[in-house]
Amino acid sequence: MSKAAVISKLRELKLNTEGSTEILRKRLKNHYRKQKLTNANLLTVSKLFPYYVIVDFEATCEEVNAPNYPHEIIEFPAVLVDTEKQKVLDHFQAYCRPVLNPTLSDFCVELTGITQDQVESASLFPEVLANFEAWLAKHKLGTKHKYAVVTDGPWDMGRFLYGQCKISEISYPQFGKKWVNIRKVFSNFYRCKRFCLKLMLEHIEMIFEGRPHCGLDDARNIARILLRMVKDGASIQYNERIHLTSRDAKNIQNAANRICHNCDS
Repeated sequence: MSKAAVISKLRELKLNTEGSTEILRKRLKNHYRKQKLTNANLLTVSKLFPYYVIVDFEATCEEVNAPNYPHEIIEFPAVLVDTEKQKVLDHFQAYCRPVLNPTLSDFCVELTGITQDQVESASLFPEVLANFEAWLAKHKLGTKHKYAVVTDGPWDMGRFLYGQCKISEISYPQFGKKWVNIRKVFSNFYRCKRFCLKLMLEHIEMIFEGRPHCGLDDARNIARILLRMVKDGASIQYNERIHLTSRDAKNIQNAANRICHNCDS
């Protein structure tokens, strides 16, 4: 079928008509497959969590980072997606005050749009992390409701969060031990190369909304991709995790009273 014919059929079925010819054909094929399985009384539900939390940290950086440069998280954003309602329910955002490199580089300010005043007036990371975990608890995520963290690549958890916990001398949080790398899911589902955020959006004929490298805007655009994939019938499960050795855990662990001390310093 030509692209025009596929679009015509999708419109007839009241399905989304955005995307490349390959994506449109896959969407139509998934619809017919689901219809046949339903008629045969077979399970057709995609493997989804009821909720996803999209995280996209912004961190201190230089135009050219040394191999051992200590990235510190300066923006902690998260977007909560409800897969049953297929919409964004809420978001969390907080800036963090860096301690090893308290003055942001000109490159970092230009890249992220985060100002020196914003980080200087922000809380230290342990307090922000506690506030984020309280936000998760408010939505009963991890208790009443199952959820998965989603990132664009492996770096948010494996590099930024892990490194920040070492710098702050606090325990690595449970929510960050396994996550969904949306790039892998996107590539496998749409049978394409692993794209960056901008190219993933372009592949499904979407335009980036907001400011690139604003953590919250990045997370919102990742949420748009995730919701499109849900509608197209993708299964979205954990595909990456961090393996902490006993030495790793010891290096980043600290008592709760020291967290409070750090927040007041």
